[in-house]
Amino acid sequence: MNFSNDNEMYNEDIEYVDYFAILTGREEVPQVYTLDTALATFQSQDNSDLKFSVKFTEMSKIKQVNIDIGKSTESEEIVAELYKSEIPSDKVTGKLCEGDISSHDLKGQLEGKDTEELVRKIEHGKAYVNILTEDKPNGKIRGKIKKLS
Repeated sequence: MNFSNDNEMYNEDIEYVDYFAILTGREEVPQVYTLDTALATFQSQDNSDLKFSVKFTEMSKIKQVNIDIGKSTESEEIVAELYKSEIPSDKVTGKLCEGDISSHDLKGQLEGKDTEELVRKIEHGKAYVNILTEDKPNGKIRGKIKKLS
């Protein structure tokens, strides 16, 4: 997986977004009371990879950003890591990470499968982005990945 870390907010490629997730504490299981929010966007690529970007309003102590498969009422299984750091992030406003997800990045129930299987899970409402922090290691904010109509 390729990703970069850049703490500046950009509006590029917004018209080309295929899928998105708005992350809040209300979507976590169990629910977390926080004002922290994030936006994750995904774009299908010609080579079947998914390009992604994760942006925050303002948040700190981020350790991991994952795509999980599951139901809205339960914890999920991680199928892709978008960002991971043993050292928690400083305060982030804007873009935390961006990159490409390819079939070799998939794990768990999607390991060995093509990214089209991940897209099917997204389109059936079973994929979520989950942000783990130092103080909330099971997840602080979460959001269902939806198709942009």
